[in-house]
Amino acid sequence: MDDIPPEITQYTQQSLSDIHHALQASRRRIIIGLLSYRTLASSDNYQQESSQPLPEGPPGSVASVRQLAREVVMIEENVSRDHATGDPYHNVYTSLIQTHLSKLHDLGVIIYDDDRQQVAADQNLIPVAMVAAITSPVARFLFHNGLTISQFRPDTLDDSTTD
Repeated sequence: MDDIPPEITQYTQQSLSDIHHALQASRRRIIIGLLSYRTLASSDNYQQESSQPLPEGPPGSVASVRQLAREVVMIEENVSRDHATGDPYHNVYTSLIQTHLSKLHDLGVIIYDDDRQQVAADQNLIPVAMVAAITSPVARFLFHNGLTISQFRPDTLDDSTTD
């Protein structure tokens, strides 16, 4: 392993695997997106430039788990805040508490206060949000239904297109 350059071995580090594992779940990606928005966006600029409603609370503020669960339901179900209730809300709330928030907390993405049921950004939120933002369009491109590997195999090309 001494012959392998560090540029290659960096991809085997546990922390990179942890980031990829954290980004596997769409609910964790949504939480990362919601909290990074709160952290980075200024409410004045956002309200002036967008017709989208601002999530509750000022950017960078502490969010309650209830608030995040409701916003996740709004995104997943494509419904208004008034309709983000019932079983979908309870299912999301439970999954956030039992699984997703603790995983993000352990990775240093969020600070999760279990007793107060509150969440805030931690030191790794923005870097992990950047990884998600960069990889999402790449994944959509690579795994788009219209894109298949056979389109790029030389043996499937029409003879008239080759020299």
